[in-house]
Amino acid sequence: MNWYYVEAGKQAGPVDDAQLAELENSGRIQPLTLVWHEGMADWQPYHYVKPGVTAAAGPSLVATATAPAATQPAGIVCSECGRTFAADQVIRYGDRYVCAACKPVFFQRLQEGAPIAGRGAAGTATEADLLARDYEVDVGGSLSRGWEVFKSQPGPIIGASILVYLVMMAMNFIPYLSIILALVLTGPLMGGLWVFYVKHVRGQPAVLGDAFSGFGPRFWQLAMTQLVPGLVSFAFMALFGIMAALVIPGVAAARRAAGSNSAAHFAGMAVPLGIFLAVFALVMIYLTTCWVFALPLAGDKGLKFWNALELSRKVVSKHWWMTFWLMFVCGIVAMLGIFGCFIGILVTAPIAFASIAAHYEKVFGDLAPSQG
Repeated sequence: MNWYYVEAGKQAGPVDDAQLAELENSGRIQPLTLVWHEGMADWQPYHYVKPGVTAAAGPSLVATATAPAATQPAGIVCSECGRTFAADQVIRYGDRYVCAACKPVFFQRLQEGAPIAGRGAAGTATEADLLARDYEVDVGGSLSRGWEVFKSQPGPIIGASILVYLVMMAMNFIPYLSIILALVLTGPLMGGLWVFYVKHVRGQPAVLGDAFSGFGPRFWQLAMTQLVPGLVSFAFMALFGIMAALVIPGVAAARRAAGSNSAAHFAGMAVPLGIFLAVFALVMIYLTTCWVFALPLAGDKGLKFWNALELSRKVVSKHWWMTFWLMFVCGIVAMLGIFGCFIGILVTAPIAFASIAAHYEKVFGDLAPSQG
C-alpha cells in the first residue's frame, strides 16, 4: 500500500508500509503527522490509521469529524484562516474547527509543539517562541485572504480607511503645525487602522472606534513607534546632505582645475550624488520592510515601541526578501485602483492593507499580549 504524509507542511511520499514504519521509528513521522492512502476519504493523524490499529483503538486526542449539519451552525469559522465553511467542510479538534486547506499546517504546528490559539484568543506564544520557529510568506494566500476580508464588509472597511486618511491629509493644511502634528499623530492613526483591519482578519467585531483606538492608552507608544523610524530616516538624510556638501564641491573644484568642460563638471557631481542617493534608498527600503509590523505589534499586542520595532525586525529578517515581495505586490495591487479614475483605489488599497494584515495575523496572531 502506498502512503503519503505531511512533512514541513508539504505532501511527501509515496512510501510503502515498511518505509512508513521506518519513518516512524526514525521520528520523521509522529503520532499527529497527517497521512493518507488511496481509499481514505481524507487525511488523518497517523496514530489513528497506522497499520494494525483499528479505529476503535485510536487515542482520544485526535481530530474528530464534525457532527451532522443539523447540530452545527450554518457557517463554521476555521480557527486558522478565519473563513466560513459548511459543517461538512471542516474537522473539529477540541474546541476549534479547521478547514481542509489548513489541516496539514495546523497538525504540523501541533506536532511540533507550537502554541495553537483560536482566532481572537489572547494567545500564549512568547517572543522567544516566535523567534525560535519558522514561518512561510504566502503572497498568494495573503492576497486571497485580504480579498475575502474586504468583500465580507466592504462598506465599513472603506469608510474607516477614508476617515483615517482624511484626518492625515487635513493635518498637512494646518499652518506651522503640520509637521509636528504629522510626527505625533501618524503613529496613533495608523496604529488604530491596523487594529481595525486585524480584527476583521480575525473575524472579530470591528467598529469605527477601533480605527481611532490609537488615541487611548497606547497613544505615546504608537507615536514613538512611528517617530523613531522617521528620525532614523532624517538622520540618514542629514548624513547624505553632509557627505554631498563635502564631496561634490571638491569633485567640482578638481574638475575645474583640470580644465574639464561643463558636461564633465556635471558628471563629476552627479556620480557621487547618485551613489549616495542609491545607498540611502536601499537602507530605507530595508528598514521600512523590517519595521512593517511594528505598529500592529504596539497597537494590537501592546508592546512598547522599541520592543515592537525589534521584534518586527528580527522576525521579518528570517524571510526579508519574501516579505519585501509581499509588500511590493500589495503596493502594485493598491496602485491598480488609479486606473479606475482613482475611485478604484478605494477598493484596491484596502485589499492590499488587509492582505498584509492577514500575513501579520498568520505570523504574530498567537503572540501573548504584553502586560506592561
